[in-house]
Amino acid sequence: MSVRSEKAAPVNMSDAAATIEAAQSTDANLAEGNNYCVASPENPLKRNVVVSIKASLNDMCLQKTRGTWAPSQEALRSIFQQRKFTSLDGAAEPMGDLKSVVLHNLRVQHVKSTFPMSLGARITGVDDATYTSTGEAFSSVILPNCESQRETELQSDDVSLAYEFAKKFPGYTSQNLSEKGVHEVSQRRFVLVAADHPIVSAISENADKLQMGEISMMPEGLVKISQSLYESILPLVRTQVESQIKVRDLSRAQVSVQPAEYASWSEARNELMVEAKRPLKAQMQAEVSAATSEGEAQRIRGEFEAREKALEHEIDHKPLECHMSLEVSYNFLSK
Repeated sequence: MSVRSEKAAPVNMSDAAATIEAAQSTDANLAEGNNYCVASPENPLKRNVVVSIKASLNDMCLQKTRGTWAPSQEALRSIFQQRKFTSLDGAAEPMGDLKSVVLHNLRVQHVKSTFPMSLGARITGVDDATYTSTGEAFSSVILPNCESQRETELQSDDVSLAYEFAKKFPGYTSQNLSEKGVHEVSQRRFVLVAADHPIVSAISENADKLQMGEISMMPEGLVKISQSLYESILPLVRTQVESQIKVRDLSRAQVSVQPAEYASWSEARNELMVEAKRPLKAQMQAEVSAATSEGEAQRIRGEFEAREKALEHEIDHKPLECHMSLEVSYNFLSK
């Protein structure tokens, strides 16, 4: 049996160069895992975030910030932004505006706490809808000395309106309405606004109620609006966008904990001290009552005072920890 080898077809270098150039064009950007998307509810980004808070009760009383997990803005960009490859040589840039995040849902997968009291947790992006006996609301309440691997959904938003708005007005949010696509000419008392700006749509839909003589189309794809009309209608448009489209700001995302049943860490500490010392005091009183002399009673009191101080030191300086594993599903309303 003979084996025949076929000659490979010659490579046309000009065609290969054209293919590479097309792949490197801005219209053919390569995304991480081919899942970068800012307008698809079926394909949200997912991140697993681990929150760790470690401090003693004394630390919490002296520095309230010790109860807050707050990554730097650089770290938050690294966590949540999506790296998009811009060429075949590996060049990439982070994409996504952390101030305009469409949150699909946020779940807690695992939680562990060694704190001896219930903790009220506030999590960026999660509505405060869990109440305690103080009447204060938290994103979630963590029970004392607990560990749970039960997955719990803390937040789930209706994203349909946000995506519909993103398709109609790409890149616009309630925060950037006065900046994106807006060029104010204060000296001439008019404003140039991009034709795809929500304010232009609002003016067009309410043309019968507005003085249409105050706007005019420009050849550069801009709309000229009088300063007074712009200033009067912008707050209304912003209010409507904010009320209809729920966008989360993760640019300063953080998780903070505080005593759920007490007004402050100091109040919680005092209550813990009283509860811990109660059996010790009862024992001391019983032994002092049974003492046969005043000298023996004084010795017993001295021993119990030393035990009280040791107990206070243990409560104040015992290392405490709270850990949470969060799963975040989200997308960006604008790049």
